[in-house]
Amino acid sequence: MNESMSTPAGAGSDAGAGSEKSGFGLSLGRVAEVFYAPVAMFQNTASRWGWSDWLVPILVGVVISLVITGMVWPHLDLIAPTRDALEARGMAPDLIEQQVAQQEELFAGPFGQVIQYSQVVFYPLVLLVLALIFWGGASVMGGRITFGRTFSILGYAWLPRVVEGLILIFVLQGREGVNPQRLPSLMVTNPASFLDPSAAGTPLYALLASLNPFALWSMILVALGLAGMGKMSRGSAYVLVGGLYAVWILLQVGWAALT
Repeated sequence: MNESMSTPAGAGSDAGAGSEKSGFGLSLGRVAEVFYAPVAMFQNTASRWGWSDWLVPILVGVVISLVITGMVWPHLDLIAPTRDALEARGMAPDLIEQQVAQQEELFAGPFGQVIQYSQVVFYPLVLLVLALIFWGGASVMGGRITFGRTFSILGYAWLPRVVEGLILIFVLQGREGVNPQRLPSLMVTNPASFLDPSAAGTPLYALLASLNPFALWSMILVALGLAGMGKMSRGSAYVLVGGLYAVWILLQVGWAALT
């Protein structure tokens, strides 16, 4: 990473001392602490931050996500979304079966393996993009934080989403051929579960699925992280995170309405 990921802005010589106090073991402890004492954890990280504070939580997230994918993958019907889309367009049944057969062959080959293990790339990539967005937003709102520290906040704050994946493993036991688009319907913690699974893909379904408590938990942690490490008031951090998340929800609902 660049220098901003190893030297906090405006910290001068204190930055080096802070980094020396951080390490793999301390960061691994923070992976657990973010679940029961996030405010104190982010405040402590602000004064004792190092490269391990973005590497360790992301590495933990990637490893657990690979385990989740390996256990969830066999329960999914990855072709179902394509089949539903083609049927919605009114395509002839024989053409639908032809398209489905081609996709089944594709997923059965090397491409399917690449998709199954793509978390190795996409998990950190998604967090990298989100860190860039929140870093820019925090800077505009007067926060004082480096990109590297923002990246570490996202790494820790995204861990509740991994917990959601672990719960999904148990939810899918005994189920086969599940449409990936209808997974929110199976999670009783998700408001979309109150709708009929056939509503998947509608604007209302997209709205309720976006109010997933695990996603909201992660957003709250991002706000606490920006407040604790970015010299922002907690109110400003909540406004920033809430505003950006609202935009994301609108984009999802809008996409569902268009498709």
